[in-house]
Formats: sequence, structure tokens, C-alpha cells
Amino acid sequence: MDPKKLLVVLCALVGLACGAGSSAAREQPAADRPTVTQPAPVQQPVPKPQEKPQEKPQGTVELGETVVLKVGDTTEVASKDVSIRFARLVSDSRCAAGMVCVWEGEAVVELTLAEPGRGERTTAVVASTGRSGRQSVEFAACRVDLVAVSSGGDQVTLRVSKA
Repeated sequence: MDPKKLLVVLCALVGLACGAGSSAAREQPAADRPTVTQPAPVQQPVPKPQEKPQEKPQGTVELGETVVLKVGDTTEVASKDVSIRFARLVSDSRCAAGMVCVWEGEAVVELTLAEPGRGERTTAVVASTGRSGRQSVEFAACRVDLVAVSSGGDQVTLRVSKA
């Protein structure tokens, strides 16, 4: 079967399944439904939102912290002679906002890691889900994990830790 036709059939089945909810409850006459009186709501104090882990802008990052980089940005690992640069977005097959997708997709980014004091340099490709590659890279006793990729693919969140 043609993949496009298969997708249309799957979408139609999902739509039917979602629409088959509890329509019987809506069809019940109002006179047959019991009257329920609910007490007035009690106002509860609004809880403070949980703080996110410390995300630093480009510059310097300590081991164990996360850092947010835009394409072309570089950060230095404070206790190591290591720099990390977000070189580019290699590919992005993630589901766009507002779309219904069968598969979540994956973003793949390229990082450039360097140890200037030793003249070492490498390029690594890391993936958001690990399906088509690794989610982290180790270089010069540092481990860099890809935590998130922005919806536009122009910004990454990385966690830097000891390897």
C-alpha cells in the first residue's frame, strides 16, 4: 500500500477512536440527571514554580552544570582546558508544533571540542534521542550530554560532567 494512503487511513482511524468517547452521557435528558451541589472552592495558595537546573549562557561552565549555546557559540570548561562549540544543526526530523506525528523524530547536532593547551580538537555528532547515534561524547576527561535542542534547532542545552 502507498505510504500516503496508509497515513490517511491511520489518521482517519485515530479520529474515529477519539470521537467515539462518551457521547452517551451527553445524550441523557437533563431531567434524569441528578442535581449535584458543589461547595464554593477554597482558595489555595499558588505554589511557586520549581526552579530549573542552573543554565548558564555561553562563557564558562563548571563540571556538573548545564549550558545553553546558540549556533556558533563556544563555552569553556572552567576546571579543564576544554572548549565546546555548537557548530551546527545536522538534521531535524522532530514533529513540528501543532502536528500529530507517529514518531517523535530526532535532532542531530555537531559539536566541536578542543583542548587548546594540547592542540587537540575533534568534531562529534550527537542526537537528541540516541536512535541514530549517541547522545553524549567524551573528550579530555569531560563528558558532554545533549539535554535539549530548541524547536528551531538554533540553540542546544548541554550538560558537562567528569568522564
